[in-house]
Amino acid sequence: MLRLNKYIFLFLPIISLLIFQQLHLISSWIFAIFYSIISIYYCSIQTEKISNRYLKDGQNMFKIGSACAFAFIILITAFPIGGYMTVPLILPHSTEKADAVLVLASGATAAGEPNLATYQRIIHGAKLVKNGQAKHLYISTGFSPNYGFLEYDAVTSLTKMLDIPQDKITIFKSEEIKTTATEAQYAKKYLNSKGINKILLTTSNAHIYRSCLTFEKLGFTVLPAPSHNKQTTIYANNNYSMFKSAMHEWIGLAWYYLMGRI
Repeated sequence: MLRLNKYIFLFLPIISLLIFQQLHLISSWIFAIFYSIISIYYCSIQTEKISNRYLKDGQNMFKIGSACAFAFIILITAFPIGGYMTVPLILPHSTEKADAVLVLASGATAAGEPNLATYQRIIHGAKLVKNGQAKHLYISTGFSPNYGFLEYDAVTSLTKMLDIPQDKITIFKSEEIKTTATEAQYAKKYLNSKGINKILLTTSNAHIYRSCLTFEKLGFTVLPAPSHNKQTTIYANNNYSMFKSAMHEWIGLAWYYLMGRI
């Protein structure tokens, strides 16, 4: 049993990293500072000063685990591991026409500007309208208790620069929209009132699979229209962010399946 307990210390660093980056309980930099202080303190204590045998036996394991976690971060940052994890989630882009295009926005910067993913998704959705695959562009923005409707404000600013008439653009704004599931529920309520059921759904590469399943579960006829493809996924600008996205989606798929959302 003691031997098994030692391995808890071995895997603690990497498990902590994965849990905190997925749950977004605290910001990454706060977690990094806090965890670094705890790690340095625990690893620097002389073994003879640790009275608890359980903690004493786990100290070396923790050191090894911390080194492995550090190597893991370097690995996923240097190589497109997240991109290859994302490839199975990418759905082929539909060429069919739909009642409308629905874009799922992806947040904003602290300065109130659209982040890169939001920009890419909205531009792609606008292209679909300009190309005649749908007559109206709907954009779903989320609500955050910490940032309020910051995403809505950023998206509104961006849509004013699109080369399509403003009367062909509708932006969702509601405190109900906090997750992909609540996003689908709000879209169903709003779009069904407009007689819209068949949609071209636009979101990023990793997110497209879970999103389509979620919207289909609520009765939509969904045509996937991802803003990325296999090549742009593997050769993404930020390998670490891509890995986080891939992990988020694989975990999200399992969770949504267990909750009956897909």
